[in-house]
Parts: sequence; structure tokens; C-alpha cells
Amino acid sequence: MEFETWWLMLVPLIFSLGWMAARLEKRSDASMRGQMPASYFKGVNFLLSEQPDKAIDAFLEVASIDTHTVELHFALANLFRKKGEIDRAIRVHQFLTTREQITPADREKATYELGVDFLRAGILDRAEQAFHSLAGTAMKAEASRQLLELYELEKAWDKAIAQADQLREYGAEVPAGDIAHFYCEMAAQFIESAELDRAKVELQNALSTDPQNVRASLLLGDIYFTQNHFEEAIGQWRAAERQNPWYLPLVGPNMWAAYTKLGQQEEGIAALLEYCTMYPSIDLLLVLSQAVEETRGPQAAFELLREQVRARPSLLGLDKLLEHQLRGKMDDERVQDLHLTRELISKHTQRLERYRCQSCGFQAKSFYWQCPGCANWDSIVPRRAEELDFYPVSAKKAPHTH
Repeated sequence: MEFETWWLMLVPLIFSLGWMAARLEKRSDASMRGQMPASYFKGVNFLLSEQPDKAIDAFLEVASIDTHTVELHFALANLFRKKGEIDRAIRVHQFLTTREQITPADREKATYELGVDFLRAGILDRAEQAFHSLAGTAMKAEASRQLLELYELEKAWDKAIAQADQLREYGAEVPAGDIAHFYCEMAAQFIESAELDRAKVELQNALSTDPQNVRASLLLGDIYFTQNHFEEAIGQWRAAERQNPWYLPLVGPNMWAAYTKLGQQEEGIAALLEYCTMYPSIDLLLVLSQAVEETRGPQAAFELLREQVRARPSLLGLDKLLEHQLRGKMDDERVQDLHLTRELISKHTQRLERYRCQSCGFQAKSFYWQCPGCANWDSIVPRRAEELDFYPVSAKKAPHTH
């Protein structure tokens, strides 16, 4: 191939272009480094070394120098919120919402974060206003979920139901069991104000929403019991067995009272014994023991307790057995030893008789349908902590998340 001389002219041209490109790149890097103050890099280093307080101070210096660092402001507000300094997070997010230079998407994000700040600070009316302002924006689903949490905090159950329906329209998943509990909460308020007919309507709504909602069935039974419709109450409670039998201890005392009102004590004892056998529970056992004592006497109640505790040993059961055994005993040395034994067991069982959330581990002496720790519904089963350790059961037939 013949070598053409004009190629020689391209060599210095190409070399010159490459040299100029390299110079421009270096100038661009230097320019960028010049735009970023040293405080920014100090803040990053503090974050990497897990020194958030110093990082915040450094980033505050950056924020005061360069007001165009939108993402930096979001990160700074997030640090404030994590540190519990909600008032400072609010100021940062409020500043962002008033900036004209930011994009609509960033302004919506700032408004949403501001609503979260207000919610965490307990300023619920301002939080509600912020979330409502995001209707029709790309943040509408996230804002709607926060509104649902807000209405649960306010116990505004009618608004919570409407918000749950809105979330479902947005394509978000809201468990039917949670919505059924909103209806149950409304019913409980009507029961407290003696508006029983209105309560029944809400409980029927709950069962229509979630046919497996055992709480609605138990509350319907309570209403019938209050109205002296004892047969209907018993029927309603026994029907709850098909939904989730582990909740029967909640109605044990009233169930026995209903059988007593009907003069059907033996039928009541048989029903309670069946439940204690199929669904062991110390609470049901105590109701059964009391029923047997009232009907057949203390000795029969003691023998029942002893049989049940031997079949399913537990410290809670042993404590009640010793209590029965010590009744009417002469105060001799042997009885004093038994009293000491029971005293030691009783101290130990105080922590074993608590209810425990199966989601977060929260424990309490009282039973809650919604866990105060994690806000999950149906995560606490009405069985004592010791029973759950020995005989684990699920609070829900079909687990779901809140």
C-alpha cells in the first residue's frame, strides 16, 4: 500500500486535541472540587466514622454556604429526626417546601417528610394537613398510609376505614383483618355508650369485611349477654371456636355466668372441660375450677386441678394447685414449708403470666387486640407467656402484616 504524506499532518493534530481534552478535564475536576467546601468532605468522614453529631455540625456549615444542596438538606433533616431533634428536622423541611428553585418532585418529597416530622412530634393536625396536600401527586399512596397511621393514633376509626379504602384504590395492600378491627373499635365505643343496636351494625360490618374476625363474634356474644339473651350469647361464643379457639379464654367467665343464669351448670362445666382439654389454657382452667367448686365443692375442684396440672405441668398451674391445697390447713411446720414454696413460685410466675406479642415481643399484664409496641393487630394471643413457651400457638389463622 502506498504511504500518503497527508497522514503525517494528522499526527500533531490528534496529539494537540488529546492534550487539550486532558487539560479541560483537569480544570473541570478542579472546578468541582472548588465548589464543594471542605466542610462537606469533613461531614462525610464523620458519617463514615460513625460520629453523627460532628457530621451534623459540618453539614450545617455546608448548608449555610450553598443553599442549592437539596439532597444534603434531606440527609441533614434525616439525621435530625434519627437523633430525636424533630423541631430541627421540621425547620429544614419547611425551608425546602418554600424554595422556588427546587423541582416539584423535591417539593412533594419535602412536604411528605414534613408531615412525617409533625406526626412524630404529635402535631397531628399539621401532619394531616401536609399529607392531604399530597393528594393527586406521586406521593399520594405514601401520604395515604401515613394518614391511616394518624387516624389509628387519633382513634378516628371511621376516617381510618375510609383511608384504608383509599389505599386499596391506590393498589396498596391493607389486611382485611385490620379494617375489621376498625369496625370493632367503633362497636366498642357504641357498647360503652349503650348504643347496642349501632354496635351490632358495626360488628356485622366487621364480619362482612373479615369472616374470620373472632373479636366481632366475641363482642356480639357480650351484647347478647348484656341484653340477658344468654342462649344467644353462648351460641355466639361457641361459634367463635370455628374462627380461632385460642381466644375462648377471653369469654370464659361470662360463658360460665350465662350457663349459670340458665340453670345449666353441668352443661357449662362440660363445655369448659372440653375447651380445657382441646385448647389448654390456665385462664380457662381457673374458670372451670371455680365452676366445679361452686357446683360440686372444693375437693372436686382440687382433684380437677391436680389432674389437669399433672397432664400439662406448669408453674402457673402449680401455683393455683398449692393455693387450693393450703386452704384450711393447720399452721404446722409442714404447711409453713408449703407456704414458702408457693410464695417463691408466685414471685416467679409474675413474669410468666404476662401476654406477649408474637411480632415484637412486647409483654403486658393486660390483653390488647392491637400491640402497643409495634401497632400490629392480632399479634397477641390471649395465652400467658409460660403457656406459649410450652405450647406455641398462632394468634392468626392466616398471618398478615400491618
